[in-house]
Parts: sequence; C-alpha cells; structure tokens
Amino acid sequence: MSSQGRIKRRGSNGHGMRPLHPALARYQLDGEAMRSGPADPPFASINYGAAGVAYAIYRIACARGDRQLLALANAWVQKAFALSSHAKAYYDTGLGITPETVGEVSLFYSVCGLHCVDALVRVALGDMDGAARAVEAFVARSRGPCENPDLTTGTASLLLGCAELIESVGASSLLDLTLVRERGDEIAGALSHILDAERIATSTRVRFYGIAHGWAGLVFALLRWTRALQRSAQPLLQAKSDELAGLAIPYDGGLCWKMQNNSASFMPGWCHGTAGYTMLFALAHEVTGVTTYADLVEGAAATAWNIEASHASLCCGDGGNGYAFLAAYRVTGARVWLERARAAARRALSDKSRLFRDALYKGELGVVVLASELDRPAVAAMPLFEPVRN
Repeated sequence: MSSQGRIKRRGSNGHGMRPLHPALARYQLDGEAMRSGPADPPFASINYGAAGVAYAIYRIACARGDRQLLALANAWVQKAFALSSHAKAYYDTGLGITPETVGEVSLFYSVCGLHCVDALVRVALGDMDGAARAVEAFVARSRGPCENPDLTTGTASLLLGCAELIESVGASSLLDLTLVRERGDEIAGALSHILDAERIATSTRVRFYGIAHGWAGLVFALLRWTRALQRSAQPLLQAKSDELAGLAIPYDGGLCWKMQNNSASFMPGWCHGTAGYTMLFALAHEVTGVTTYADLVEGAAATAWNIEASHASLCCGDGGNGYAFLAAYRVTGARVWLERARAAARRALSDKSRLFRDALYKGELGVVVLASELDRPAVAAMPLFEPVRN
C-alpha cells in the first residue's frame, strides 16, 4: 500500500516532527471552523469548503503518520456531509458558482469530490468496508450528466479523482477498485476522443489552452491516469503535448502560453499560466520519457518565477507557483528550484489579502499544505492534481 494509504499509529509529536502550522488550530475539534463551519460559501466543496479542509488535514496526517490528525480529517468529512444540505453547500451565485457554470459532477465543486475524499480517508484509517461504500457513491454520482470535459468543472476532474484513488490504495487487495478503473477508462476514452478530434490552435470546442479550463488540463488528466495504471503513454498524448509545446512563446527569459486560441492575452499562476505548464511537462517527461520536455519545464518555471504573482493561492498565485518549482526541482535536481519553492511559500503565507479563509485552492489552507511538504519535495504534490508519489 502506498504512503497515502493506511498509516501506522504514531504520536502527533513524534521524533523529528515539525509542529503543526498555527493556522490549523482553527480546524481542531474545538476550533472555530469546526464549531461554525467554513467562513465563506460554498461550504461543503473541495475547492472552497469542508471537503477541502478534510483533504488538507488528510494529506498532512499521511505525511506525518499521525492517526489523531487522520481522525480529525474524518471528522471534517462528516462535517462536509452535514453541510451538504445547506443551500450554499456547493454553489454561490455571488461568486458565479452555479450548476450552469461548474456543473453537478465536478470533483472540486460537487458532492462527487466529497465521496472521493471520504474514500481516501477511510482507506487511510483501514475502514475498507466504509471505503468501498464511498467508492461506490463516488462512481455513481460521477455518472450524472456532464458535457463539459474541463479539468476543474467537468469530467477530467473526475479522472483526477479516479487516479488519486488508484494511487493511494496502491497494490493492496483489501479494496476492490474495479468500478474506479472501469469509470476512469470510460472518462479517459471520452477525453481521448476530444483530443483526437481537433487541433489545439484551431479548436472551436475548447478554446482555452491552460490547465484549469483548457487543453493542457485534458492532457494532464490523461497523463495522470496513464501513470496511475502504469500503462505506456498512447501516441496521442505525446502528440498533444507536442502541440502545446509548439504554442510556447519566449517571454522574459522563459516561456509562456496565450490563454486561448483567439486571444493574445496571458496570465500567471496555475489555472491559466506557466505554473500549470511546468507541472504538465514535468508529468509528460515522467510518463513519456521525452527528454526535451525537461527544457519546457525549466522555461515555464522561469516565467512563473519572473512574473510577480498577485495572489497567494494555489489556483492563481504563489501557492501554485511553489508546487511548480518543486516539480522543476524533481525534474532537474537544481537546488535553485527548491529555494524558489520555499520563497514562494513564504510570500504566500505572509499575504492573506485576497484569500478565502478556509478554501483549499483559493485560500490559506492550500498554502499550509504546500509549506508542510517543502521538506519532502520528492513526494510533494499539488492537492488532488499532481500524482501521489511514494
């Protein structure tokens, strides 16, 4: 079983263990957030709410081998289920997060994601019967109608969840993941059909290029699924990676990409910018073995470093940049990228001006996860995006 799977009991103040970040006090059983719930809607989702809190604590618990923290993650899963009946559990019209804009099956914005986190936490606790029920619920809810292939709001997000479950359970025979493999292959087949149907630069169905809403995200999801199942990369994935590589634009000593194929504008960060491309080509390098992708990793990371982030979050700012620099460090071994990851984390932790308080991707919580992983760069992974590594 992988390191994200079931963990052995170890005290929360074990030898060599760093103290928990002060921000996590808010999420303890007697903390303000547990009493009152997340500060801002949507209250139950991974991206903004209690499911994201549960996942963050789960990740830290697995890294520390801390069963007390794992029990806390489980408590937050139950908190998220309790909040799921709230009118703003998964949507908030004030933020433009509605069934029309983010759909009803997204890993990050719907109850599908909560079922996935529930399964992950139960596996780590050794509750395989409960994990099996959570897996069945995740797969069943994932079959809701969705025409959007998007990585964050559509079916590609579900493939990330399928991959995370496969990677986290590992080779254990204690949990049957046949349903996950079958559902993942269904989604992968549909995404491959989209990739094969159009060229990126001239597509009318998917105009965005980047990770969160574009072609890079679709390619990334398929690369991660390929890696999770330990398959050889299909030629289509290298072809589409090469198309994205061909769209790179030299910029300020590095590389950047336009936001979409009918616009000349570009953005920093993970969602549309070079942090996302850093992680994409790092994974493409790992899965396909194409050595030239390493140059793209460095070029994208260089631009991510050179452009000052206006946010601290994982999505749009220094938090996501930090994970990009860790990806560049894993590919190149150059210590400068590890130091830049640490610098990005320091900046992100000190800037709370534009953060949603309890949001994993839009708030301080995701940055705390990054900070907790800086001393383990070989296995650091942007939450529910990059592969689980042992």
